[in-house]
Amino acid sequence: MDKEAADFGRRFDLDPPGGGAGTPSAPAPFDSGSGYTGDATGEAGPQVPAHEAGDTGTAAMDEDDPRVRDVLALARAVANLRQEALFNFGEMTGVKLTAILGEMLVHSELPDSYLDTVRAVFAQPQGYAETYRDFEERPGAVLVLLRKPGAGQAFTAHALLADLRLRTGARVGPLSFGGTNRFPVRKLPLDQNCGYLLELPSDEGKEDGQDGDRFEIAADFGATLTKIQYSLEKRSSRLVVLTTPEQWERIKHGAPPNVIPTLGRPDPKEVAAAWLAAEAPELDAALWLERPEIGDLLKEQGPSEVLQIVTLILNADCGKDLVTSTDPDQNEFTRRVMSVVAARRDWRKDLRSWHSDPDRTSFHRNFLLVAALFSNAPVAHIYAKTSELCAALEEGDLSLKGQQGPGVIEMIEVIHAELSDEDVIQFPKPGWDDAVLSYFWTDRPMARKPFLTWMAAAPVARTTQFLETFTTDDRLLLANRVGAFAVRWAERHQKSEPLEEIAQAWCKDDALWPAAVSLVSAAALHPTLGRFIHEALLRWSKGRREGSLALQKLTVDVCAGEFGRLHTGKALRRLSHAAASPHKEVRTALHSAVRNLWSDPAVRQTLFDEVITWCAKDPKRIQAGRHAFNALATLTTVEEPRVPVLLPSLKEDAETEPTVADLAKGWRTLLDPEAEDEKTAEALSLWMDTAWLYPDRRQTIFEILRGAVDVPGRAGGTHPRHRLRDLLYRWQPVPAPDADPERVRLRHELADLLDHDRGLAVAQYRRGAAADGQAAAR
Repeated sequence: MDKEAADFGRRFDLDPPGGGAGTPSAPAPFDSGSGYTGDATGEAGPQVPAHEAGDTGTAAMDEDDPRVRDVLALARAVANLRQEALFNFGEMTGVKLTAILGEMLVHSELPDSYLDTVRAVFAQPQGYAETYRDFEERPGAVLVLLRKPGAGQAFTAHALLADLRLRTGARVGPLSFGGTNRFPVRKLPLDQNCGYLLELPSDEGKEDGQDGDRFEIAADFGATLTKIQYSLEKRSSRLVVLTTPEQWERIKHGAPPNVIPTLGRPDPKEVAAAWLAAEAPELDAALWLERPEIGDLLKEQGPSEVLQIVTLILNADCGKDLVTSTDPDQNEFTRRVMSVVAARRDWRKDLRSWHSDPDRTSFHRNFLLVAALFSNAPVAHIYAKTSELCAALEEGDLSLKGQQGPGVIEMIEVIHAELSDEDVIQFPKPGWDDAVLSYFWTDRPMARKPFLTWMAAAPVARTTQFLETFTTDDRLLLANRVGAFAVRWAERHQKSEPLEEIAQAWCKDDALWPAAVSLVSAAALHPTLGRFIHEALLRWSKGRREGSLALQKLTVDVCAGEFGRLHTGKALRRLSHAAASPHKEVRTALHSAVRNLWSDPAVRQTLFDEVITWCAKDPKRIQAGRHAFNALATLTTVEEPRVPVLLPSLKEDAETEPTVADLAKGWRTLLDPEAEDEKTAEALSLWMDTAWLYPDRRQTIFEILRGAVDVPGRAGGTHPRHRLRDLLYRWQPVPAPDADPERVRLRHELADLLDHDRGLAVAQYRRGAAADGQAAAR
């Protein structure tokens, strides 16, 4: 077994926030090792000196005190942020983003609640003070941070924006790169005094060597930064760019000077101290960090590793079952410290001793494994799932209905766990559950595949073997652990099989499917997991793998959300592949995805341009264009429920809108003989109703529809003009006893215009043919 497999479950190489600075009494932002909280006005929030916090227990805190409430709220926010940074959903009641992560990903502004949390836990790397000072003092400043896995550069970018918000009142938030390989400088927001974060999409080459797919940032992006800098300077705004060292090396030519700041690595002890002080103000962090054993663990560790150690410290501080010692002078705190050390080493020695016990049975081992995987689930479910796992691993059927097998109380004692009043299994040793999973994965390579299949299906089954109801919340709780395990394992080993198993197992489950979408969406936006998930989504979108229905639908649903708003070009590329799917469920999901993306004004122009490209220029993606254009053509707004959103407005000051020519291209695909009659009829009915109800829109609508059929017919096929006439008759049949005279007149008017256009086209053809005949005669 290689070292990478042996380290599974302990070192996931994530890119979490880059440390912290606690909540000291002084709000000065550039004091070494300090941090602060506050609002956008520049006033410092409630401060708790670290030495006081360390001496104060939770029970002694007066929660009616506003200052204490603020401190506790911040502690909860920090805990949520740490959990999301490590992609650990184990303590949540459902697979969903926490409030902090959800707010952080909103495609507009980073909320003050999140920025407060950033400032509370950020540990400044060497050179940060000088970098920020230059960033603030220079309008139009552009900084390029080179992201390396686990180095916390994304969080450094957020810290720069958090400081900018606090000190200047600037609005700060992310920018979408757009759908092409060039950043649209002309679409930079016109707002004054803003700070932006632009994450460059990763370059993608050919996926399988067959369809020539390729996406990479234009090589002259560096020169584009000069234009961006000039535009930002006029608005007193600033920009932070996130990219990889490899990508920057290719695109840096022509960039302004001094855009790469000189930043060192944050001190691991300062990172740990900041998180501990912010999340657990009652904890004596200094006492922990002064221990040489903890110092050795933190030495040379990146922020991601530090956060894992912080988690172990927090767990050990309240743990009961600590490492045993024959030293009578070893006090309880020393045992807690040694527990952190043992947990960091995956409790390998203790687990080997437990598994090697001659009285140990496969049921014992599987019960421990299931309890570790489904931590916080009711013990009855773990008991039943253990029997299912034994069958999945072909270790024989064991009936648990009678008293033949070992009971729950016996098993609790066997695995050295405790049972809470809520019948939930608890492992007092910090990090024990993850260590169990790591041990199994390393120790039993032949059992991995059946384990993954069983694991994905476990939350789906509605166990009815006991009185307790297996509720939706219970199933989501199991899905939490399954999902987090699958994502971390898949990224660690660069294999997507666990996620594919989940997609196929949860596809038909109304409760679990949103959980799967949320899981993969969060992973796609994660600083380190993201690139692997992006590649997986591209593969799944093409429908060439087993279970293509579930995988394509998962891709479409993920692209419909925040991933599509922040990585519009990538999302559209994947949607175009999925639109060719033969599965109706996928096409229905695509319809919703396009509408969801349209709801974001910043994405609309890119989305529409791409859809028209599919309709007019790319024969391989015309079906995608047809489905996508139909979704938009039948969409209306709340303000004007009878007017299509694509129809150009009559306002002179309207922003960029679809042109008549582009709309005609889209309508041409709807009037193609291969288009579905019902879908096209729905769109035409809406547009003709608008022409009937709003006379000032008629000319534009007629011009679009006439342009759509102004094409040569295909041999043996129905001309779009004839199809349009048939659909017009469906919209307003004649004779009809209740026909509105105005609707009838409109139908005739458009039909006459179509005949007029056809007559002109035929006359031009005949004149051309006659001229050719005369020339031949001469």
